[in-house]
Amino acid sequence: MSPPDFHLRSVHERDQEFIDTLYRSTREDLLMLPMDSVFIDNLVRSQQQIHALGVQQNYPNAQTKILESQSQALGRMVFEHITGDIRLIDIAVLPGAQRQGLARYMLQHLQQMAGTHQASLSLRVVKNNLKARRLYLSAGFQIVDEDALSEQMRWRAGVPL
Repeated sequence: MSPPDFHLRSVHERDQEFIDTLYRSTREDLLMLPMDSVFIDNLVRSQQQIHALGVQQNYPNAQTKILESQSQALGRMVFEHITGDIRLIDIAVLPGAQRQGLARYMLQHLQQMAGTHQASLSLRVVKNNLKARRLYLSAGFQIVDEDALSEQMRWRAGVPL
């Protein structure tokens, strides 16, 4: 599969099952807990609802795009475009579709958008998410702030690597 086979589209109500599956796949920390499976399912669902509510409250103009290939949803990104900045809020790809350039494709889409609008592209990444950090750094993001758990990164068009 090559990047031209991918395309981004707006999210639809019928995507909820995919979004649920995708969110669950990103929560290995919860899935590995030594608890009853019903408890784990409820915990994951609860965390997903809290996450969605946090996005709605903190990023009221957030947009969600689904990445698909051959009518199959494979990934999702959530971002907010405000004057002068595009904020990547969340990006995820199904485990079986990882390492095929999908996350990079979505990131490049946002970089192109930022360049067109003469905006920066910013995000926050958890320090122990080494795959994501490696992707962002290789795409030209620079660390502009950090705390004990995460790093704030920013990309600007025309800034050399």
